[in-house]
Amino acid sequence: MNLRKIAFLALATLCFATLILYLLVARSQDEAGRRAKAGSREPVAFSGSLDIRAMDDMRVGGRKIVLCGVSFARPRAMEKLVREEARRAFQGRRLDCIQVGGGTPCDGRAAASFGGSLVAQCFTEERLDVARELAARGYLCDRPAQSGGVYRGC
Repeated sequence: MNLRKIAFLALATLCFATLILYLLVARSQDEAGRRAKAGSREPVAFSGSLDIRAMDDMRVGGRKIVLCGVSFARPRAMEKLVREEARRAFQGRRLDCIQVGGGTPCDGRAAASFGGSLVAQCFTEERLDVARELAARGYLCDRPAQSGGVYRGC
C-alpha cells in the first residue's frame, strides 16, 4: 500500500469517527432538551365550584384535584361522616386553585399531578385555604413531607 492510500484511509476513518461522535452527542442533547421541556410546564390556574364526591375524590370546575399537603388519613369507616361534614361546609363553593409549581406550600416537595388528578392549593372567595380549613376541622391530615408542615396534623 502506498502512502497516499494510507493517508486517505486515515482521513476517512477520522471523518467517520467524528460523524458518529456528533450523532451521539446531538441525540443525548435532544433527549435532555425534551426532558427539560416536559418538566417545565407552567402550573395551571383554574376556578370553579367544588364537588366533594369522596374525601379523596374532589373536583373543581370539573377537574379532578388532590389538595396539596393534606390527605384523608382517618379510618375508612369515618369517611362517610367526614365527607358529609365537609360537604356542608364547602360543597358548591367557588374556588380559585393553582397547581403545584405556582407558589403553593408543596412546590418542590410534591408532583404537579397524581393519578390523573391535578395537585393544587385552592382558596375560597374569602381567600381561605381549603386544605387549611379542612385540616383545622380534623377532616384531613397534614402531610409534612409535601407541605412542609404548614397544616394541622392528626
